[in-house]
Amino acid sequence: MADSNSSDYDVVESFLAAKIVAEKAQDVHINEENIKKMACHVLDYFEDNEQYWYILTNKFLRPETYPALNSSNTADWLFVLHTLNFSLWNPKGNRQWTVGGSEGYFGLCFAIKRAIDEGKPIWDPKYYTRITLSELEHIFRSDDSETSLPRILERLNILHQVGEVLLNKYQGTFVECIKSSEYDANKLIKLLFEEFESYRDEAVFEDLKVRFHSKARSLVSDIWAVCSQKKPVKQKFKLNTKEMMSTMFIDHRAPLVLLHFKILRYSNRLVNRLKNGNEPLVHGSREEIEIRGCSLFAANLICKEIQKKRLPKSHLSKELIQLAKMLNIPILLDNFLLGFIDFTRDKECLKQDPFHYINTVYY
Repeated sequence: MADSNSSDYDVVESFLAAKIVAEKAQDVHINEENIKKMACHVLDYFEDNEQYWYILTNKFLRPETYPALNSSNTADWLFVLHTLNFSLWNPKGNRQWTVGGSEGYFGLCFAIKRAIDEGKPIWDPKYYTRITLSELEHIFRSDDSETSLPRILERLNILHQVGEVLLNKYQGTFVECIKSSEYDANKLIKLLFEEFESYRDEAVFEDLKVRFHSKARSLVSDIWAVCSQKKPVKQKFKLNTKEMMSTMFIDHRAPLVLLHFKILRYSNRLVNRLKNGNEPLVHGSREEIEIRGCSLFAANLICKEIQKKRLPKSHLSKELIQLAKMLNIPILLDNFLLGFIDFTRDKECLKQDPFHYINTVYY
């Protein structure tokens, strides 16, 4: 295990890390006057999709190609999915990796489901610790048979690494990691950080070590949403939904939506850097930390505003009013962001703002 106190830096995590970054940011700023407007957009989205209320507030939006949720291997393939969910985009001017007609996270879901349908036990560490580069390239083959999944060799190495940990310490299944964490979300996030290098998401900012745990939080929230419906996890898995944060970066284009709604504002220097350069931002650079920290803090402010507003009750049934009282706001916001990116008809709006490519394995 990694030593959580392995440096001389003070460590700040999650919300506190985001708050400190937002307060000290130089190139990314939050327009708090637009927070209320954004909260209204999210609530409008919620009301307009009344038939999906339970899903929108309890589970991440998933494509139809998401692997089956009733499988005994659910936790294991969710672990593989989220472990591989990083840097899915090629730099601008290049063709994007596309599978099943989808890019990014949804393309990744499709490719994993396709592999399972083809009889490849992609969830099993006994399989993926021995998988070859050519086999992995075949699993993640693109629609055009030409474009490659970015950083495929790193993904291969990461699968080998995490698989060895599971085989050597956790009986070859991620379920044992959940059990070792005593079905507690915070303990599971800590375990992911300590046991798996690709979840060790930290960087130094203003003489502080900041940890956002973006990928770990996405995985834990997804496991909670799925496994809370199944025994034995149903009565045991602890996720303090009152203190949940938006994970934001299940798709790292989420800041584009905040830019579109003028929640975030970038300095001229950063805008020029993103529009005119073709080099990806590097994990741990000040620019990358500021974008992440300000995005997460802004998301928290939006969630608080939604909590204040709630929904008009005049046209709602008693059942829906009760559901509205219990809605999981951070997951609702994440689904709004993800849905806006992938399902909005006005996709041109996402091309008008500077898009940052990330050179990282952490999200």
